[in-house]
Amino acid sequence: MWIVLLIMMALIIGPQIYRQFHRKQRKKSVSENPAIVRVLLSLEPAALDDLFRLYRSQFGAGAARYARHTYRKWKTEEVHPSRKTFYRLVFHLPSVMNFDLKCEVLRALRREYCGRSHYELSVRVDDWKEALSPLIAGLIEKSYTAELPREVEEKLSWLAGNDMQIAKAILTASEAQETRDAVASLQTEFEGMEQLLAASDGKRRIVHTLDLPLGTITLNIMRS
Repeated sequence: MWIVLLIMMALIIGPQIYRQFHRKQRKKSVSENPAIVRVLLSLEPAALDDLFRLYRSQFGAGAARYARHTYRKWKTEEVHPSRKTFYRLVFHLPSVMNFDLKCEVLRALRREYCGRSHYELSVRVDDWKEALSPLIAGLIEKSYTAELPREVEEKLSWLAGNDMQIAKAILTASEAQETRDAVASLQTEFEGMEQLLAASDGKRRIVHTLDLPLGTITLNIMRS
């Protein structure tokens, strides 16, 4: 009787223990490299299509279908990337990626690891250029000097290739120019904000956020 009872308990409890253990293992595999997973999840649709096309050619149609089918669930954390799928995407596929796709991944990596700075600044509509200039100069300089963490470059050895050094030079110049362009466009925006503040009876400030390649700046804009 006791043996039968123990067997029944094993049949009932065993699968539950296995599922709990399996869930923990899946979470562990993701938690080891959460930032790189976020990079995969932030790729543009065209880059993602290229990635899965390469996945199919390298690992077969069945594996590609599985990876594509579960990708949307990775975003909501319904499921987590298996260790095999993750390592195939991050460590093996770059060897067959074209230059543009590598650049897309490198851009996403730089935004993830180098772009977390956030600044808040109070300015007036008549002095915003003077107040903002030192901060913008620092962000432009950061575009040229920011480096990925050493542990990331060691894990993703393909980043050390000659083509990626060329890509890095292109991206840093692009990030610096994008920052300059964003500030240049503020001139027209500030004219509109000045009119809005002047026409407002009670409103004394406007909050405006600049989303730049390697940081964000929140401007609290007040009347002159």
